[in-house]
Amino acid sequence: MKQLKNHSENRFFKPNLLSFTIAALMTMPVAAQQTETEDPKNVEKIQVVGTHIKGGQVAEALAISVLDADAIGSLGIDSIDDLLQVIPENGQNFFNEAENIGGGVNAARGDIGTYNLRNLGTGNTLVLLNGRRLVNSASYQTEEVGGSFVPVNSVNVNTIPVVGLDRVEVLRDGASAIYGADAVAGVVNHVLKSDFVGFTISGRWAEYENIPRDTQTLTVEWGKDFNNGRTNISAFVNYYARDRVNSQDDPRWANSDFRSRIPEGSLWEGDTAFRNDTANSLFGQYDVVSSASAAGLTDMFTDNAGEFETYPIGDERCEYVINATTCGGQDGQGTYRLNLNADRDISSELKRFNFFAFINHEFENGMEAFTELSFYKSETNLRRHATAPFTTSKLRVGAENYYNPFGPCGSPNRLPDEMIPDVPCSGLELTIDNYRFAELPRIVDNDGKNFRFLQGFRGVMGDWDWETAVSYSKAEKDDVTHNRVSNNLISEALFDSTEAAYNPFSGGLNSNIERALIDVVRLSETELTTFDVKFSHPEIFTLPAGPVGFVVGLEYREESFVDDRDDRLDGTITFTDYEGDTYPYVSDVVNSSPTPDSSGEREVSSLFGEVQIPIFETLNAQVALRYEDFSDVGNTTVGKVAFGWRPLDEVLVRGSWSEAFRAPNLITINESIVARNNTRTDYTCLYAAENGGDPDQDILDCTNSVQRIAQGSDNLKPEESTNTSVGIVLTPTDEITFTLDYWSIQKENTIGLYGEENHTLLDLLLRLENGTANCGSGQFNSAVSRQDADSNQTPVYEAAGICPAGDIQFIDDQYANLDDRNLSGFDVGFYYNVDTEVGRFKFSYNGSFIDEFEQQAGGDAARLVEAQQSGLIPASYPVSGFADLIGQDGNQKQRHSMRLSWREGDFGASLSGNRIGSFYQSSLTLDDGTRYEIPAMTTFNATFDYTFDYQDIETRLRFGIRNLTDERAPLADRYFGYFSDAHSDYGRSFYVDFRTKL
Repeated sequence: MKQLKNHSENRFFKPNLLSFTIAALMTMPVAAQQTETEDPKNVEKIQVVGTHIKGGQVAEALAISVLDADAIGSLGIDSIDDLLQVIPENGQNFFNEAENIGGGVNAARGDIGTYNLRNLGTGNTLVLLNGRRLVNSASYQTEEVGGSFVPVNSVNVNTIPVVGLDRVEVLRDGASAIYGADAVAGVVNHVLKSDFVGFTISGRWAEYENIPRDTQTLTVEWGKDFNNGRTNISAFVNYYARDRVNSQDDPRWANSDFRSRIPEGSLWEGDTAFRNDTANSLFGQYDVVSSASAAGLTDMFTDNAGEFETYPIGDERCEYVINATTCGGQDGQGTYRLNLNADRDISSELKRFNFFAFINHEFENGMEAFTELSFYKSETNLRRHATAPFTTSKLRVGAENYYNPFGPCGSPNRLPDEMIPDVPCSGLELTIDNYRFAELPRIVDNDGKNFRFLQGFRGVMGDWDWETAVSYSKAEKDDVTHNRVSNNLISEALFDSTEAAYNPFSGGLNSNIERALIDVVRLSETELTTFDVKFSHPEIFTLPAGPVGFVVGLEYREESFVDDRDDRLDGTITFTDYEGDTYPYVSDVVNSSPTPDSSGEREVSSLFGEVQIPIFETLNAQVALRYEDFSDVGNTTVGKVAFGWRPLDEVLVRGSWSEAFRAPNLITINESIVARNNTRTDYTCLYAAENGGDPDQDILDCTNSVQRIAQGSDNLKPEESTNTSVGIVLTPTDEITFTLDYWSIQKENTIGLYGEENHTLLDLLLRLENGTANCGSGQFNSAVSRQDADSNQTPVYEAAGICPAGDIQFIDDQYANLDDRNLSGFDVGFYYNVDTEVGRFKFSYNGSFIDEFEQQAGGDAARLVEAQQSGLIPASYPVSGFADLIGQDGNQKQRHSMRLSWREGDFGASLSGNRIGSFYQSSLTLDDGTRYEIPAMTTFNATFDYTFDYQDIETRLRFGIRNLTDERAPLADRYFGYFSDAHSDYGRSFYVDFRTKL
C-alpha cells in the first residue's frame, strides 16, 4: 500500500485520488477496538487520539494510556518534561540541560523538553494539542543516530502548562495514516480544559532536601458562560519560577573526577574513564615553533620536541620559575588538570509564563465556533564551564608577547639571559597545545516565546458532521552566551608587545582576557500554518452487524525555520589560523564550530479517510488511508488496519497493522556545509597506546575534539516503518481491567551518520589488516584526514604493530539513509477501582518491556561488527549505533509506573512509583567484554490533601513528597556522575500547594 513517488510525478492532489480513497475505504475489510481506560465498559463518547470518529466502537479498542488531571496533580510535577519521566513508554530525555552541558551554541538550550516514545528518537513522536499539530521548537540540536549526531527537532512540550491539562493521551502505536508524518512511535495528545466556568487560584511552593533549590507556581483560571449558555469564554495564566542547580550544591557533583566514588573492589576501581576533569587549564602546554635545540632549551626547559608544561608555583613538577604564579617543566610529566565542576549548572534558573484563552460559541443555526489563543514566554540563565581552543585550530603566543618567558631581549618577563643565552633577542614564538580560558565561566541567557492562534468551526450538514480549523503558530528562541572568546581578538592579544597583551602565563590572574571576550548570539524561529476540514458520517450505510462510520478530510500546512547564527560563526567575520584554515572549517569563536545561517520551508498537502465497520456483532475494524504530498521530498500513501474482537463480554482481543513515515526534517535537507567539533575517542590512537607501551597516554592523546564535516542533502528519502501490534483486554469484573499488548516497529531508511568514532575504528581495522609492511600505501580510511605522526608518536604505533597515524584533522561524514531499525516489546497494564466503607481506592500499573532494539549493520559497519566478533577489534571498542542497542546507553529494557489513590469525603492521599530499568554504558566495556551496568532506579511520590470550605470558598491544601526514599542516581561516566538522559539526581523534595475555587 505504501508508495514513495518522485515529487515531479504528482505535485498536487488530483480529483481521481479522492474518488479512489473513498472507494477503497468503503470496500476494504474493517474492524473496531476499545480504549484502554480504567473502565473500558464506560468510555465517554468523545473523540480520542487515534481516530477522527467521535464515540465510535473503534475508540474503545485503541491502545491508549491516559493520565487525567487528578493523576497528574498527584505527581507534583511542574513541567511536561517532568511528566516524561513517569510515562513508561517514553525513553530518554535528550533535551535535558545536564546532558547538554557540552553542547555549546549548537545545542537547543533553555526551557525545552520533548517526547521520545520507545526510545526511537526525537521527532518520531507526534505531539498534539487538542488534536492538532503544534509548531516545532525554534531551536534544534543534534542527536546520535547511527554513529554520530544529526540535527533533530520536535515540539517543545514545556509550552504546554501542566495545570491546565484535562488529560494526556498516549497512543502507543504508529498513526501516520491518521495524522500524517512523524507519528512513527506514537502520538501524544494534550487535552486542555477549554470550557471552564468559575474562578480558581492555585499555587505551589517546593523545596529540596539536598540542594538549595526552591520552585514556585501560581495559576489563575477564569471562565464564564454568556448568551444564556451559548457562549463560553475561559482563560488561565500560569507562572513558574525555579532556582538554578549548580555543581557545587552537592559534593556528589562538585569534583568532575569521579574515581573516588567507584566502590572498592569494582573492576572499574581507579579507571581513568571516570576522570572527567580536563587536561586543558589556565596552566597550559606549549611547543616552541622554531628549533628548541638551537635555542638551547632542550633538556632543561623543553623535551626533545621543544614542548614544555606550565604549573602553579609550588607544584612538585616545577623545574624552573616563570613568574610569581607560574612555573615550567619539560613535557611528559602530565598536564595540570582542571575541575570542570568547580562552577557550572546542572539546571538553569528559570522563569516561565503561560497564557491560554478559549472562546466557544454556538450560533442559532447550531453551528459552533471555537477559538484558541496561547502565549508562552520563558527566561533562563545558565552557568557553564569556560572554553578551550580546538586541537584542530591551535593558537600561538607571539615572540613579541609582553609576557612570553622566551620573549624579546629587554622584555621584563623574559627569563634571565644567563638561563637562556642562546634564545635570540627577537624571542621565540610558541604554539599553545593545551589551554583553557578559564578566568570566567560562560553565562547563557536564553529567552523563548511561542504564540498560537486557532479558529475553528463545526456543525451538521444534512446527515454529515463537519469540522474545520485554521491555525498559525510561531516560536522564537534568543540565545546569548557571554564570556566567549574571539579567535581574532585573542590572537591579536597574544601578539601584543605591550602590557595590554593577553598573559597565558598568569594562571588567570590579571590576564587581560577582557579584551578578547564577546557575546555570541543565536536567533531562531519556526512557523506553522495549518488548515484542515473533515466530514464524518456515523452511518454511511448499514451492515447486518451495525452502522458503518466514515470520515474523509484534507489538511494543508506550511512549515518553516530560520536559524540566524552569530556573525562570528556564520562566516560574516572570519578567522584564519596559522595553518591557513578558515571558514567553513574554523570559526572566530573559540571552541565553537563554524555554522552558517540556515533556513528552509515546505508545504504539505494531505488527504485522508477512515472507516469503521462492524463485521460481526463481536468483531469491528478500522481502516485508514492517507496520502501526503511534500513540496521537497515527494509524496507517500500509507494505510492502517486495526480490529477489535470481543468473543466474551469480559475479553477483548485487539490488533493493528500500520505504515508510518517520517520526512527528513528541514535542517537535514537545507543545512549547508557544517563542520562540527565533538569530543571523540580516536580508536586507532587508543589501540596504539594500549598495545604500544603508552597505556596512560602520556605520549599520545586519544580523546580530543574531532571535527566532522557534513551538509544537508535533498537526496534524503523519508524514513518508513511498519508497525504491528496485538493485545488482549480482560475485564473480569467492573472493578478490574488487565491489558497486555505486543508491538513491533520495523523502520527503514533511518537518517543518520556513520560516525566519527566508527570511522576511526574502520581506519584501525584497515591498519590492522595492513600491518607495518607498507605504511606509505595510504590504504587506510580516506574519510579520516590526519596529520603526519611526529617523532614521539611513531614508535608507539610501530610497537603496537600498526602504521603510524598522526592527530586527526577532520572526518568527512555525510547524512544518509542508513540501515534498518527494529524494535519490539510488550506493554502491561492493570487497573483496579473499588468503593469501600472507608473510601474509594484506585490502583493502576503500567509497564513497558523492550525485547528487541537493533540497528542492523550493513556495508562498512558490518565489517566492524564482524571484526569485533572475531576478536580483531577489542570488545571494549564500541561500534556505535549499530548492532544490538537494547540495554545500551539508556535504552532500558524495562520501565514501570504505578499509582495508588484513596479518597473519602474531604480527604485524599496517593502513592505513586516509577522504576527505570538497568542498562549498561558501552564506553566502559572492558577488553573481555564485561559491561558496566547502571542499576535500576526506583522512586516514590506521596501526597495527602484536605478540602474544606472557608466562608463558602472551596479550598484544597495538599502536602506532597517527591522521591520519598531520597533515591540518588547511580554512578555513571558522565558530566555530573550520572546518566541525566534517564535519571534525576536531585533527591527528595517537599511541596505544599493550595487551590481555591470562588
